[in-house]
Amino acid sequence: MSDKLVELVNLWHTFEKENPRAEIQDFCKSYMLGTDNNNPVEVKFTEDNPKEKILGRALNRLHKISLFYSKKRLAALELKNLEDFVYLKNLMDMGPLSKKQLIDMHIGEYSSGIEIIKRLINLGLVKEKPHTDDKRSTAISITVRGRGTLQKCYPYMQEIGKLVFDPLTEKESQQLIYLLSKLDTIHTNIYKNSRDSSIEELQKMIKVIGK
Repeated sequence: MSDKLVELVNLWHTFEKENPRAEIQDFCKSYMLGTDNNNPVEVKFTEDNPKEKILGRALNRLHKISLFYSKKRLAALELKNLEDFVYLKNLMDMGPLSKKQLIDMHIGEYSSGIEIIKRLINLGLVKEKPHTDDKRSTAISITVRGRGTLQKCYPYMQEIGKLVFDPLTEKESQQLIYLLSKLDTIHTNIYKNSRDSSIEELQKMIKVIGK
């Protein structure tokens, strides 16, 4: 028996002891991901494939995959995409908001946000009326029909979340939550407080945060 085969058998033996109900495919998945001994697969960043490129590509593709999955379910509720759901959820949680407040919460382009709001109004899911604090602007609020549609969305959102994230183990999920939450907090704060800064100024901020 070759040394490599012995090593593989020993890895399987260890994995089976720690996961007595696991199947052979679970071991293969764990082995390929490098998680059998809590040693994740090390990705080598190079000049041709720097971390910015690899991470950016992965995040962008996951975002598109989430949109792809969501369209399959939300279309049945007359919603065009995941952004429609997020707008309804923000209005449910926060109450009436101005158009600018609602769009800023979603961190989106103003023109795109206006189109989403118009679409939701036309569907009868949200409504607008003069803002109580500023008569020059309007307040957007969710309608009874919008609340009903949102409630129907929740099982679909849970289903889509499972599709995207179920391949991760519990530990991997915790690691991903920590890392993404860290980046989310940093960049959301920058967006709220320094969105008009130049790229050079933003780079300086990030360097200070990273120290």
